[in-house]
Amino acid sequence: MANHSQGAYTHTQITPSQVSTALIGAKLIAYRVNRKPEQLHQLLGMARMACALNALSYQEHDQLLIELERLCVEGVDHA
Repeated sequence: MANHSQGAYTHTQITPSQVSTALIGAKLIAYRVNRKPEQLHQLLGMARMACALNALSYQEHDQLLIELERLCVEGVDHA
């Protein structure tokens, strides 16, 4: 059985910013694949909330909006 020191657990602390980035990233991947309108609305809401809670910077929020706009414009080919 391994003996873990207390210090090992301090490195696994996840910040609210990291959590929001991971959650939004997972939703963004799903949206890139499916391009469903409800996924877009959920992404926009999550990003707005994360920004309001200071878990996502305004710059990150703006970058996400630019990426979402690009995805909307390019459309999707499910052939």
